[in-house]
Amino acid sequence: MIARLAWKNIWRNRVRSSVILSAIALGLFSGTYIDSFMKGWIVDTVNSDINSHLSHVQIHDTAFLANNDINAFFLRSFVSEPIEAAGLAVSTAYRLILPGMLASANNAVGITVKGVVPGEEKAVSTIENQIPDTLGAFLPDDARMPIVISKKIAEKLKVKLKSKIVFTFQDAQGEMQSLAFRICGIYKTTNGMFDEGNVFVRYSDIFPSTGLPEGAVHEAGVRMADLETCETVAPPLKNLFSTLSVRDWGELNPALSMSMAWMDFFGIIIVGIFLLALSFGIINTMLMAILERTRELGMLSAIGMAKGRIFRMIMLETVFLTVLGSMAGIVLAALVILPSMKSGIDLSFLMEDQFEDYGFGSIIYPVLNAKMFVQMLVLVISAGILSALYPARKALKLKSLEAIRQ
Repeated sequence: MIARLAWKNIWRNRVRSSVILSAIALGLFSGTYIDSFMKGWIVDTVNSDINSHLSHVQIHDTAFLANNDINAFFLRSFVSEPIEAAGLAVSTAYRLILPGMLASANNAVGITVKGVVPGEEKAVSTIENQIPDTLGAFLPDDARMPIVISKKIAEKLKVKLKSKIVFTFQDAQGEMQSLAFRICGIYKTTNGMFDEGNVFVRYSDIFPSTGLPEGAVHEAGVRMADLETCETVAPPLKNLFSTLSVRDWGELNPALSMSMAWMDFFGIIIVGIFLLALSFGIINTMLMAILERTRELGMLSAIGMAKGRIFRMIMLETVFLTVLGSMAGIVLAALVILPSMKSGIDLSFLMEDQFEDYGFGSIIYPVLNAKMFVQMLVLVISAGILSALYPARKALKLKSLEAIRQ
């Protein structure tokens, strides 16, 4: 009976109830949309960097991190055999990292050459997928001395597909070496800073000129199943290779890791602001309802309705309002967000390609899950119940005779 009475009461003033329902629905929709958009932005950026160049974990010689010294290497077998035996990685790519000068007939730029085994690199990174069909392929087996450069580097050197360029670097004995390569592919990622300084060649093409011992590499890029797996596998890898530098993606890019943590904090702030505004709205609405029904509440008390039942009636009215508004907000958020999770939200009209100059993609894919909806729903209902406590107590303090006379 109390529930039926509470349900009827919220529709006695349809305009006021509709306003508060709309406020709850729009607030929940806005909070959910902003949170999913920001999380999608950061998650897309993290995955893009991991797929293009970071990997989930990177392994180096400790001395290599100081100045990229060509002699700060480790042997491939020293890492590959323990990783395979422990089964800690999905795939691993081994690379030579050689800083030097890349020159064409028109210009020269300082870059880093990554000597890779094409099959391994394709299993760890998505650079191959960043090369349009019209701009070549990623280090094909039948090409002689191929090199893959970025669109930004191609523009600086004023070269195109199949152009000849020369890479000059210092070998392990300190001697200058120059190798001629022919452009077989031009890639473009969402990280403009990475594009400006990295090119790819075959390990077998550049290794003979380095003067390094057989099997020497500077970097091992380890790929896990996902970010969650990385968190559990990275510590065992560090213990396994205690003499080497083992860093996960968060340590490789602290700014990106901090941004991801800040997004969770910003999500809490957004929800907090929404709940604060919602609380004031509910308090105001319920107080107005009680003032308008002072005589009615006094009559109910006079005919014997216990104060506990009056309290539950007021609380149920608030719960009905918040649940209805929350469900409407969730449905609205799902209708808007779900399509954009597949198609993405293109922000290039704001800054064109300038997002990529700072390492962010211009197309955002919102992240949405059931856990987020449940958390928002629980928080909204909790805020609604807490906000109704004061109006409900106000109703309990009404004196029957005085209320009836009003």
